[in-house]
Amino acid sequence: MNGPTLTTEQKRRFEEILEEILGGYPIDRGIVDHVMANFAAAMDYWCQPDQLTIVYTGSRLADRQKVRKDLTELYDRYGGFRLLIGYDRVKDKPSGGDRYAYEWAAAVPDVTVELHPAPWHIPELAKAAGPIRNGYMIGLVQGRSGRYGMLAHLFDGSTGSAGAAAFARHVGMAVWGRPA
Repeated sequence: MNGPTLTTEQKRRFEEILEEILGGYPIDRGIVDHVMANFAAAMDYWCQPDQLTIVYTGSRLADRQKVRKDLTELYDRYGGFRLLIGYDRVKDKPSGGDRYAYEWAAAVPDVTVELHPAPWHIPELAKAAGPIRNGYMIGLVQGRSGRYGMLAHLFDGSTGSAGAAAFARHVGMAVWGRPA
């Protein structure tokens, strides 16, 4: 196996099942406790933490200090997290919120950054590359275990960030909408 596959909730449920099974037999409580402790330790190998994952979307007109302030507030509240950004580090695009979110995350040791640039280079997708990328990131985090949400820095008239936030809400994701 290449990595963790169980959530902590699944681990808890497996432990409950084992406790129920062992409790149904006339076994010395000390032995049951010993088995449970060893089982819990072995299960830790197969479990992953319920890490918070945040999808970031932001206007190109976002204010650097607001982006940093809002990400810092989330970090102070939740600790380390995974941050998905539609930023292309090589091309340094898009500017604004995505760039500022990347700069902030690159400087914070407990934040894991995933970059998912829009596929502007594919001619058939060029007119919708940004929305496709945003939808992809939203779907990606929904397929993972753990908690997730979106930080959206919105600017009046901005359709990209507003569209991403609207779609995230539509699929039931928590959205922290902030002025850009």
